[in-house]
Amino acid sequence: MKNIYLLAIICSAVVTTSVFAEEKCTYAYSPKQTSLEWTAFKFTEKTGIKGKFDSIQVNKTKAGATILDSVKDLSFKIAIASINSNLPYRDEKIKKFFFGSVKNGKEFKGSFSEIKGTNTGSAKLDLEFAGVKKSIPVQFTIKENTVEVAGSLDVLDFGLKSGLSRLNEECRDLHKGADGTSKLWPNVDFKIVSTLDKVCK
Repeated sequence: MKNIYLLAIICSAVVTTSVFAEEKCTYAYSPKQTSLEWTAFKFTEKTGIKGKFDSIQVNKTKAGATILDSVKDLSFKIAIASINSNLPYRDEKIKKFFFGSVKNGKEFKGSFSEIKGTNTGSAKLDLEFAGVKKSIPVQFTIKENTVEVAGSLDVLDFGLKSGLSRLNEECRDLHKGADGTSKLWPNVDFKIVSTLDKVCK
């Protein structure tokens, strides 16, 4: 009788352990579920113009126990030719007059450093364009298996002052606001959204 009782306790413990065992999950970067959106500004009243880059090449990713483990060491390249403002003729002007004002201005290169926080936090985006390197503060949030990174940069920091002037001159009338002043701001907001593949066992 004692043996039967002991066996019942052991079986119960095994079942309970199996039911409540912690599920182990890993996260992996997915290029098909990643987007980079930007917002430039025109007019004195600072009206936003939204767009994106269609080509983002990401390296040094790995499966990790957390989203941060998976993406913290990654590096990336963004092809300028892939800019997409939803107006093809405007894209060509941006490439020719804005980015085309800088020698070897074909791509952005970047990585992240000084990552602080877990589900929300801050980091530095170490960005390079045409040989110019800058560290840009960004904020990130993580919800379920999606991470969102947001920040703002000044194109003048990347040697694009001439390009900004050339583009504004080319689109002078289109950049006139209610006050009649043609204005194209040097500030650009950006947002990266990436949903990682989650595998649990």
